[in-house]
Amino acid sequence: MIKNGSDVKDFLLSSETAGVYALGLTHYTCMNQKMALSDPSRPVIANLSIEPVGTPVDLGNGIYCQEFLLKGTVTYCPCGSCRPETEYVTLQDCLTTTSATTPQLTLGEVNASPKPITYYLNNGCGCCRATKPCTNQIAITTSVEVTAGA
Repeated sequence: MIKNGSDVKDFLLSSETAGVYALGLTHYTCMNQKMALSDPSRPVIANLSIEPVGTPVDLGNGIYCQEFLLKGTVTYCPCGSCRPETEYVTLQDCLTTTSATTPQLTLGEVNASPKPITYYLNNGCGCCRATKPCTNQIAITTSVEVTAGA
C-alpha cells in the first residue's frame, strides 16, 4: 500500500530520563517520489516544531493524556532532479503525563534520513535505477521533553 505524502508514527517511548520521550515517524514522499538510499551530497533535512493541543485529559489513576501536534517540513532531492523537494510533516498524538496542567513541550535534535525498505532494495527503482538502492520513505527521529506547566 502506498501512503502518498502521509506521516506514520513508528514509536513514542518514554526514556530512562523522566519526562523525556523518544519519537520516530516515517514520512512517505508525495507521488511516491524516490531518492537514493545513500548519497551524502543530497542530505535529507527535517525542520519540526511541537505544541500541546488543549489541556490534558484525565485517564485515571493520576495519569493524563496531553495531546500534541508535531509539524514542519522535510526536504530531500528526488532521483533525476537537481532541485530539492520540500513536503509538510504532521503528526498528532498523545503523551502521558502526571499533571492536569498543560505542559511545555520541547523537541530535541531532529534527525532525518532515507529509510531502507526491502522492495526498493531488490526491485526496480524507476528513475533511480543508476543509484539503486532507493526509497520513497524518510525516517525522522527526535526526542520530546515534557516540562510541568505552571
